[in-house]
Amino acid sequence: MIELVNITKKYAGQEEPAVKGLNLLVRDGESCVLVGPSGCGKSTTLRMINRLIEPTAGTVLIDGKDIRETDPDRLRMGIGYVIQQIGLLPHRTVAENIAIVPRLYGWPKDKIRERTDELLELIGLDPETTRHKYPAQLSGGQMQRVGVARAMAVDPPIMLMDEPFGAVDPIARNHLQDEFLRLQSVMRKTICFVTHDINEAIKMGDQIAILDRGELVQHGSPLEILSNPANDFVCDFIGYDRVVKKLSLCRAGSISRKDFCLIRESELPAAAKKMEEQRAEVSFLVDGKGVPRGMLTAKWLKDNGSAFTPKELKALASQGHKGFIQEDTLLRDALSLLLELDLDYLGVLKGETLCGAVSMADIRQYASGKEGD
Repeated sequence: MIELVNITKKYAGQEEPAVKGLNLLVRDGESCVLVGPSGCGKSTTLRMINRLIEPTAGTVLIDGKDIRETDPDRLRMGIGYVIQQIGLLPHRTVAENIAIVPRLYGWPKDKIRERTDELLELIGLDPETTRHKYPAQLSGGQMQRVGVARAMAVDPPIMLMDEPFGAVDPIARNHLQDEFLRLQSVMRKTICFVTHDINEAIKMGDQIAILDRGELVQHGSPLEILSNPANDFVCDFIGYDRVVKKLSLCRAGSISRKDFCLIRESELPAAAKKMEEQRAEVSFLVDGKGVPRGMLTAKWLKDNGSAFTPKELKALASQGHKGFIQEDTLLRDALSLLLELDLDYLGVLKGETLCGAVSMADIRQYASGKEGD
């Protein structure tokens, strides 16, 4: 969808180019995050895509067409643009701000009103209570949502986002990131996203392009970059905790093991024998409806013996009732829970159904392995 071919930008009076010989491909429906230290050329690169800045040399192609062949205003009308300062017009209502580009396209009023309400609902704001408000009457997070809605007004195939969540507090920022990822899973826009925060890049990007001093240092998926940083600069920029960062890229269901056994309440006295027969390291107690209630490990039974009454074993197993996570839980959060509860295993649920187990060893193996392990 977007291709930068040998793009260079040199400002007058500067010895070194802001962007130097950049080649980058962003595929249709893909989110590519440009990340790097201040002054690395990421925002300049973004603005060359919609011709807010003209390159000194090279070519920008959108859907295979040189953007210099398109009128700049017409080009920008077809590209959503979200900036950190949001840029809402303070003297216009929320609805009027969202309607700016549809009006330029000459949409009828009814269509504009319908699209405005649709977008407000999509970003989680009530149209009835929001459309007539002015930007000053909104919180920072709400204004940022409206900025995203305005960028999506005419359903552009491309969205450019320049540090869009950088001006809000961490809690609101995390919520906005999650909301946008949810929207992107539905919309599948082609997105170029600028940030200086590597954690945000890892979370938001299908692909990450790391820039330094105007040059592309590494381009790949978050997992590729975390697993195989190209050089010392990338290692330093990612941070010493890059192995831990990998845990935010994988969900528990992806690595859950199936070598566990179910122990029904009536089977508690024979739990050790059943686990030995199944060669299971961990077993989960389930009630009469099959809902998990607790956990037992072979090690615990070996260390403590199994000569317990069903009532005692049930009470013991139930102490682990918090040791369950959903299959879409990030490994980062699974590790945190393992440490918090001082457990070696967690049961993995799909709804209320047990579908697997994740161990500390499983997470360690994933974190230390290469992609595809």
